[in-house]
Amino acid sequence: MKRQFFIYLLFICLLSYKSNAQQVIIGSLEEDSLRIAQLAGKFSSQLSFSVRPVELHPTKISWRKPVFKILPATVITQFNSAKPFGWNDGAMIAANGLQIMGRTGIYARYGIIEVQLAPEWVYAANKEYENSPEWGSNAGGLYNKIFPGQSSAGIRIGSLSLGISTQNLWWGPGQRSSLLMSNNAPGFLHAYIRSNRPAKTPIGTFEWQLIGARLDSDSSRPYENMHLKLTPVTYPSSWRYQSAFVITYQPKWIPGLFLGMTRTLQRYQKDIGLGGTSFLSRYVPVITKAFLKQNEQNDDAENTDQLASFFFRWLLPKSGWEFYGEWGYNDYNQNVRDYVMDATHSVAYIIGASKLYELRKHQLWVGVESLQQSESASNLLRGAGNWYVHGGDNGYTHWNQIIGAGVGYGANLQSVWAKIINTQTKYSLLCQLNRINRDPNNYGNKWVDYAFSIQPFLQKKQIIVSPAITYIYSRNAFWLIDNVNSNWNLRLHVFYNFTNK
Repeated sequence: MKRQFFIYLLFICLLSYKSNAQQVIIGSLEEDSLRIAQLAGKFSSQLSFSVRPVELHPTKISWRKPVFKILPATVITQFNSAKPFGWNDGAMIAANGLQIMGRTGIYARYGIIEVQLAPEWVYAANKEYENSPEWGSNAGGLYNKIFPGQSSAGIRIGSLSLGISTQNLWWGPGQRSSLLMSNNAPGFLHAYIRSNRPAKTPIGTFEWQLIGARLDSDSSRPYENMHLKLTPVTYPSSWRYQSAFVITYQPKWIPGLFLGMTRTLQRYQKDIGLGGTSFLSRYVPVITKAFLKQNEQNDDAENTDQLASFFFRWLLPKSGWEFYGEWGYNDYNQNVRDYVMDATHSVAYIIGASKLYELRKHQLWVGVESLQQSESASNLLRGAGNWYVHGGDNGYTHWNQIIGAGVGYGANLQSVWAKIINTQTKYSLLCQLNRINRDPNNYGNKWVDYAFSIQPFLQKKQIIVSPAITYIYSRNAFWLIDNVNSNWNLRLHVFYNFTNK
């Protein structure tokens, strides 16, 4: 109880300070507002929203005057009535019953040096729930943990930043899912070098980030990429090293069009040296390794697993439209001919669009997004496995949660939403329908969830309160024929912005 008391006391003490945040934390209630503002032409069209967190630039700072600011305070309370449900919730776990996450912190900058401390506390009752031999596990019991959260320390020189961080990252244009980086898992420790604003060149602007990271696991808890089952771990005492990058390009001649690429490689800590003796081969293999299997025949022996994706986003603020897509590979192909002849081998993709309508006193934002993770028909010729589990015992996870799309291992998602915003009272209402087809490639009985949610947003000065009610109807639950059940997911998101604006 001492930890819980300390967290709440910290929230209360910080309410006396007022300031602006430097970055918009991924998953915060500000993010959708900024994306909508961009569609309305009221926020910078130079930002791709594919290299996040989004940077809000401070005023020019000299060595004479240090800056100290309080980050937004957030408390999220969640309750699942029957079984775990939900994704893109950071350090929160897949659990039944009551769960709470709290976060606040400070930002300090002196000259080119900047530090952000934003720890996160998670408490989950983690109650038992109905499961089956194929899905679910009641291992673990009460969960109570403090994470470094959205913390970082580094230096900023012009448009370049470098340092260390445990912040969540979101790469790619998706709004409900991302193939390689999202806020579905807790933020992981990583060293970074990145652009902190779009870098202008004679041919257009670029955003980019390069990281070297540590990914951890907990063999006592279930894994999301194993349908929430416990699984034996070959190297229980060995963490995994991840090398990854993202880059986006906005051509000078086509305003609003963003093209990008992401790539990540991971291997167990004990295998880092197998890639070569040079610094680049050991710690930045994501740049040095080829994309063709014929040039990387020893990858399996090195226990190296890779993911890569290509994406686009086309922003049309004059009409209020945006279109986007991401196409990812979970494995090497043999050569260029193989990529062309078997283009869907080990593939996942996201495709989506949204539109903003300007009404008399309201804005209406509607969108649709589709995620495909299950193995394609190419498996009839050669198998690749579902997305994220091509190789390695722990898959593409951190603390047993998938780092990318968190809707579930091998699951496909179709999402439709509409949000009505009162521009005078700052009240809004979001309605969303999700259809989740869970791992259809491996089971004959199709387990499909239909989740309908209503989420109002009410802002009063610095405070935003957002309750959400989601009803989930499951058909053929646990892949058992005619097994129908339901679940309620209730959330309350309270956000305090520490600003007068």
